[in-house]
Amino acid sequence: PLLLLLAELACDAQPTYQWKDAVTGQRVTCQQCPPGTFVAQHCSRDRATVCEPCPDLHYTQYWNYLEKCRYCNVFCGEKQVEVQQCNATHNRACQCQQGYYSNMELCIRHSECPPGSGAAKPGTPFEDTQCQDCPHGFFSSNSSTNPCQPHQDCEQQGKVTNVQGNKYHDTLCMSCRPGRGNSTQESAAEDDDCDQAMIDFVVYQNIPVKKLKRLQQILERSPKKQAAWTRAAIQEKFRAFLTHKKEEDSAVTKELLDALRVVKLHSIEEKVRKRFQL
Repeated sequence: PLLLLLAELACDAQPTYQWKDAVTGQRVTCQQCPPGTFVAQHCSRDRATVCEPCPDLHYTQYWNYLEKCRYCNVFCGEKQVEVQQCNATHNRACQCQQGYYSNMELCIRHSECPPGSGAAKPGTPFEDTQCQDCPHGFFSSNSSTNPCQPHQDCEQQGKVTNVQGNKYHDTLCMSCRPGRGNSTQESAAEDDDCDQAMIDFVVYQNIPVKKLKRLQQILERSPKKQAAWTRAAIQEKFRAFLTHKKEEDSAVTKELLDALRVVKLHSIEEKVRKRFQL
């Protein structure tokens, strides 16, 4: 009990400092000033320490025996935001704005995780993004600072899986029923779904990159010399092109079948004809 009492008294006691009395020349024990104030007059044998508040733009953060407050000397730089205003007890504090982190006193943009990977730990104002490969059942189709997204479940939507997802793209579903007619508005919508399903099915086949590029060149009527893209990047770009072309040209699926024949992808052409009853 005695030790506890002494500990409590020590916690409650104000900090002190030693000072030389200007009149007597003797050393005296003075009370320190609390945060937000400074020593206007040191104590003497007959008088306690006189503390006064810090002026504007100045501060003291701790108990002290300073004769003047410290100046708020921190100023936010480029790509920084103020997270603590200058006040009587704190200096101004800054940190990197959203999307950036601190490195060697500079704010650097968070790294993006490449396609096929996602953020295992999002970036903070103090750390860069930490990436990891997308696990089974998840994907990321472009560079981003987001985590991998789960593959959609076609059965839950009452649809059929057309293309199984991988770490680069989502599972693609279809509600297309091959062998459909063209007599109603509903059939026209189904035709569109079947056309999209066929595009997806072809684009995401395991086609050698060289032949995939050739297929792309024929349908896009683009020059033979192209940028050195990965298979996943070519597939995403090619799918976007064919989907857009489908909206403008109803014959795109026929052109796609013709191009498969030209590139000598006969086995894939047969798969498509059998799957979609063409």
